[in-house]
Amino acid sequence: MFSKDFRSWRLNYFLDITHAVERPILQKFNPQHHKYLKFYKTRNTECTNIPQGSCNFVFSWDTFVFFTQQHVQQYLHDIKRVLIPGGYVFIQYADCHYDIELDLAKRGYWNYNTKTAMTQMIEDEGYTVVEMNQFSPGASYAIFKKPGKQNPAVYRVSEITLD
Repeated sequence: MFSKDFRSWRLNYFLDITHAVERPILQKFNPQHHKYLKFYKTRNTECTNIPQGSCNFVFSWDTFVFFTQQHVQQYLHDIKRVLIPGGYVFIQYADCHYDIELDLAKRGYWNYNTKTAMTQMIEDEGYTVVEMNQFSPGASYAIFKKPGKQNPAVYRVSEITLD
């Protein structure tokens, strides 16, 4: 769904549990751009096909909401390997402090998680939390950063002040 939003990066890696995402994503891009799109299949939390220190940004939407806290923790650990120092991660997660997300977890659709637990997992892996918020009910996200200054992109939280 968001694949074309990352065209500004020359090379994009896509990691999924199946190869089913490859064709729909390729159809969104001009064939000349296909050489900059790399697709890999994962097993559990394994992402060894993606080169170490090759990513300055990792994005995941509508995936981590289904993971147990143990799987989230393992992915956070494995993501560190592919990030450059100063690289960012942006993920959606289930914050069951909110009724909509708690209801999805109670129904067994999403796995239970909270902002408190997510913050702890992020910090336990050595990342720095940049921002944790919601776009809308059911759309909680976390943005965090691997320590270091190699990343040329800098993310800052912007807030509109009311005077």
